[in-house]
Amino acid sequence: MYHHSRLLLLTVFMDQSILSKKTKEKRKVLILFFAFYQLLIRKGARMDVHDYYGQLRKHYIAVPKRHRIAVSMEELSELLSCTRRNTQMLLHKMTELALVEWIPGRGRGNLSQLAFLKSYRELAFAKAQELVKKEKINEAWKLMEQLSDQTAKADFMAWLTRQFGLRQDTEEKDVLRFPFYRPVLRLDPAYVSRRTESHWVEQIFNTLVKYSKGTFQPQLAHYWESDSEHRQWSFFLRKGVRFHHGKRMTARDVAFTFRRLMASSPANWLISMIDAIDITGAYSLTITLKQPNVLFIHGLCTERFSIVPEHTGEVGGANDFARLPIGTGPFRLTRNDESMLIAESNELYFEGCPHLDRIEMWVWPNYESSGEWSVAVQDSQLAYFEAQLKQQANGKQEQLELEQVEQLEQGSTYLAFNLAKKGALQSLQLRQAIHYGLNRQQMIADLGGIREQASTGFLEEGIATDYGSSYDFTYALQLVSESDYAGETLKLYTYEMPSNEQSVEWIRQACEKMGIRIEIGVFPIEELAASEEHRREADLILGGEVLGEQPDMTLIELYKSDTSFVASSLCLEDRAFVDEHISLCLREQQQEARLDILMRIQERLKRQFSLLFLHHSRQLVGHHQSLQGIALNAWGKINYKDVWVRRSR
Repeated sequence: MYHHSRLLLLTVFMDQSILSKKTKEKRKVLILFFAFYQLLIRKGARMDVHDYYGQLRKHYIAVPKRHRIAVSMEELSELLSCTRRNTQMLLHKMTELALVEWIPGRGRGNLSQLAFLKSYRELAFAKAQELVKKEKINEAWKLMEQLSDQTAKADFMAWLTRQFGLRQDTEEKDVLRFPFYRPVLRLDPAYVSRRTESHWVEQIFNTLVKYSKGTFQPQLAHYWESDSEHRQWSFFLRKGVRFHHGKRMTARDVAFTFRRLMASSPANWLISMIDAIDITGAYSLTITLKQPNVLFIHGLCTERFSIVPEHTGEVGGANDFARLPIGTGPFRLTRNDESMLIAESNELYFEGCPHLDRIEMWVWPNYESSGEWSVAVQDSQLAYFEAQLKQQANGKQEQLELEQVEQLEQGSTYLAFNLAKKGALQSLQLRQAIHYGLNRQQMIADLGGIREQASTGFLEEGIATDYGSSYDFTYALQLVSESDYAGETLKLYTYEMPSNEQSVEWIRQACEKMGIRIEIGVFPIEELAASEEHRREADLILGGEVLGEQPDMTLIELYKSDTSFVASSLCLEDRAFVDEHISLCLREQQQEARLDILMRIQERLKRQFSLLFLHHSRQLVGHHQSLQGIALNAWGKINYKDVWVRRSR
């Protein structure tokens, strides 16, 4: 039990004392230590009594509340793994805390009477609340998941919901707390691959230059220039900028960042163009490229090129930096684990201190699908809703005083055929059959959620709209029969995300109706992107691409990145076509001209049925009226630095 180790230490101390000095004064000291030991026992029982009660209640879970049962002390002692004496102490304490009614048996052989005054559900609920208040949210979820009582789970979710929104701590600091369905533990900008991680990187770090609303804006570089060929680029840095751990940012940190990227991603299309990095002063440096590239400055605006401090990863290790990265941005992370992420405002931020003092993102698995999503009107609430909550949120809008910001996501969910692999999908007819056999409209109707409308491409301006409504099941069956398909099982892979997992299962069932056998594989996105083996063995990959502030740069990355699901699936002819057209993009100074070139790539992949487009998604954020500065970026996220609170008296 709790006190065994303490008893051993105390016994050793007492024995040594007795051997050294058997005096009256020493005997008094021993008596005091024995009294202290008894106190430890009582304290241990008080600390652990609810856990012991939980053991009993779980064992006797079928016994109704307040119903007396006959039990022996031997039986209870065995259940609690305690001595008879300690079991009696625990039962006395449970009685004092109104957990049980206990009537000891009188005389040898007579059984005791025991009645439970709290249900296991009540106990689990109280324990889960206690864990949440101690910020051990992951442990609270594990506890509640053990319950089969759906009402208890719903009550806990309703209680948890009331913990969200805007709070003021004892120092009157504004704390914004909201739920998200998964932890975000990989925030090293060199390796981010998901939009939520990319969004947090933007809150924690800065790039040299920022691209916003069609223009370049100074960030860590206050000025930059290139030669006439766009091959040599010089940057002049702000002075006085400090990283979150206090170190002053200099040209050495910028040079380290680029050299780190060259070492970690040597095959990346943009990084591989860097030929030399020369520090020309404490706050200036020049980067020379292997060939002219007018888009180099555009690439530096993306989150991958966020500036990190020199020697990053050398002290705490790469994993520690990914979990608790250090940047120069408006927020600094103080905690990031399976339960929550906490970001504190950077009061020394060079563009001004954020209005919010702290942000807490609590991990609530599948919170969007909870029917208990509600919150008191007085709370200032921010929540990223999946689109399946649009109708529900609309129904509660007046009640909750929620305002909504929403937009149609630019980009598309897609199905990439791995034409770099020999096999059944080398048959054009089979790829066509899958295209015509997938009813996009029915998929959206069946699955709902974030799916808003059928897609015709990443870029859609000027495209015929019949692509997404080209379902023809009879023609699909004919194409399967005309193809070289001989009943092989095709591997359909995707990355972990509830909507993706629903989609691949829907596609599997649709393909089975056409006689096409599908085996599903779901992996963490980092594993699927990094594993050449997974990407080689997959026949199809379901993914999604959201176009960022620079849609042309997003698409170039998609078609050229060594970790892209689309790029790795291209056949040799398609790859040659892509490379030729990307080279044209690198020489074009006008974005409109680059998008025209990228449209040619998209339309070729559609004609070859190398890439199937499925649907667009809806981005939706609900927030209380008191939260101001709310606006969605291209990823459907909010720049927290701009959020502030309007309080009414």
